[in-house]
Order: sequence, then structure tokens, then C-alpha cells
Amino acid sequence: MSNPVCLVSGSSSGIGATTVEHFARHGYDVVVNYNAGRERGEAVADRIRSEYGTEALLLGADLSQPEAAFELVDQTYAHFGRLDVCISNSGVANYVPDEDGNLLRYRFKDTPIEHLDREMERVLSLNLMGAYRLGQRALHYMVEQAEAESNRGEAMRHRSILFITSISDIAPESTRIPYGVSKSGLNHAVLGAALDGGPHNITVNSLRPGVVDTPLTARPSGIHDPADGREYTVAETYGLMAEGGSQPIRRIGTPEDIAQAAYAFSHIPYMTGQFVAVDGGLTLAGSFANRDVFLQEGLRLREQK
Repeated sequence: MSNPVCLVSGSSSGIGATTVEHFARHGYDVVVNYNAGRERGEAVADRIRSEYGTEALLLGADLSQPEAAFELVDQTYAHFGRLDVCISNSGVANYVPDEDGNLLRYRFKDTPIEHLDREMERVLSLNLMGAYRLGQRALHYMVEQAEAESNRGEAMRHRSILFITSISDIAPESTRIPYGVSKSGLNHAVLGAALDGGPHNITVNSLRPGVVDTPLTARPSGIHDPADGREYTVAETYGLMAEGGSQPIRRIGTPEDIAQAAYAFSHIPYMTGQFVAVDGGLTLAGSFANRDVFLQEGLRLREQK
């Protein structure tokens, strides 16, 4: 019998790369998907082949384009003849650069209309529509496989679709509303796909990371070190908040944290239609809303070390 197959979109770096390697470590043949970072994707695929001995198919696709997600799943199924786990991981922040390459941030009430439209188009095309199309096509093939098993008199194997979304679906931030909209929009897709997939032993869930140390959170945060004026990254800023008590687990997440959760969630055959936060407790009552207080406390504690 062939190895099970896992497709992870956006798997040339960050959470996606760590997740696709985690599945390979557990005996899966995998698809490593990249957009612009082919060299990074090749490095991930080569590492999987050499370290775990499973097959790693490298496929490029810009999931913000209308046909790309369908083609990515079609190519996966054509190559392996099966699809057992599909993880939608591709995503971007809503900030768009100015002519000098600087990221522009506006609070919602101050955002120029033309800029708001650019931000919304950026995140909806990939974070929402790219993920939506990927999940739809994966479900199509998974149902097809389940029906073939049933027609042969076999038990339908458990298969899984997992959308990696964000706690931003419920945790507002005035400069990132378009990003939150794109992530919360996927929640209804999870519910609908779970209804469709359940009778075929296909589970569909949402994994909602908190702040994770990845290339996405390496961007400037707009917060500066009071001692030397250096601008913190997003990851550093939320790390300070965690140190200051913004969440019970006093650190931000790592890609390994999310990869382990993704593997676990994909192997629970009785959980479907759920939105599960993996955030160190950041969205527990009293934490996120008071993040500025915890940032200042984190800075104070850092100065004492």
C-alpha cells in the first residue's frame, strides 16, 4: 500500500515548511508548495527526501490567482492518485508598501479609501479565496475516494482538511481589520465543508495560531525600544507582551508548536467543524484587550535583567 499523502500550501518557509516536514517524518508523502520562493521550496523538499525517505513533490502556485488552487490539488491527485490530508496554510498580512517599499499602516478610521481597497483585495484574494478554492477541490477528491471505497465494500478511511487561520478572526486590531476579515470569512467555509465531508469520514477544522515567530511576524511593528530607539519586530513586540503577562504561557509560538497541532488535529476522526486556538492562552479573557499594559510591563522587566 502506498504512503498517505499530505498537501500543505505555502510550505516553502515558516509554519508551512515545518508542518510539511512533520508529516514526512511520520511517513507521509508530501507536496511542498511555493509561490515565489522556489529555492526555499527545493531546500525543504531535498531535506525531506534525504532525512525521511518519503516522496516530496515540489509544486509552484500563486493561490491568489483564480485557477491556481484547483490546479495545485489536481496536480497532487494526478501524481499520487490519492489525497489524505490537505492543509491550507498560505497567507499574507494586509499591509501594502508605498513607492519606497515602506509598509503603510492606517487605523481603520483614517484609512484612505483607495488604500483600504488595496489592502482588502490583497488578503481576500489569497487568505480567503485561495484557501476556499483549495479546500473545495480537496474535498471533491476526498469524497471521490471515499465513495470508491464504499462501492468496493470497504470502510471509508479517515481524511482531513485543515485550514490554518488565525486568532485575528476574533481578536481585533485597528490596523489589521482586512486581515481579520479574511480569516474570519473562512470559518463559515469550515462549517459548510464539515457538513459535506462528515458522511464520507472527512473531517474539516480550523487551527487558529496566535503570534508565531515566522517570516510574517519579522516585519516592523511600529513599536520602538525606549532605550535605543530600535524598532521591534511584531514577534519581538508580542514576546515582550508575553513576558509581561499577556498570556499564561510566557512566550510566543514557534512553527513547531503549530506543526504538532496540525498533525494532531488531522488525526482526530471525531472532531469536525471546530475552530481551535493554539495561542499560549493569549485570547483568554483579560489578555488580548490589555496587551499594551503587558507590553509596558514586559519592557520594565526586560530593563531589570
